[in-house]
Amino acid sequence: MKRKIIITIAILCLLAAIYGYLRLPDYHIMNSMSFSTQDTRDTHLTVIVYKYWGIPNVIQEIEAEHNQLNGIPTTLEINLYYPTYFLSNNSEPFKTVTIRYDKKE
Repeated sequence: MKRKIIITIAILCLLAAIYGYLRLPDYHIMNSMSFSTQDTRDTHLTVIVYKYWGIPNVIQEIEAEHNQLNGIPTTLEINLYYPTYFLSNNSEPFKTVTIRYDKKE
């Protein structure tokens, strides 16, 4: 009887943890900094990634969301961080992607 209760509680805890993880977003944009001059606009994004599979798709989603909201910059730098590493000081991103857009005249 005691064993059944322990197994039931363990299964419920496991299901609660899985449910909580599935409810997390794929990413969260923490910071956006834009530097402008007369001819250029450089943007740096700090992004926390919660779900690590499909990183190229996540980068495309972040790029599309940013460009839809803020317009297309000259360069877009996306710094991707793990949630625990972002909280510690002087942490480096696990991946940095720089996207350069051609200037159309």
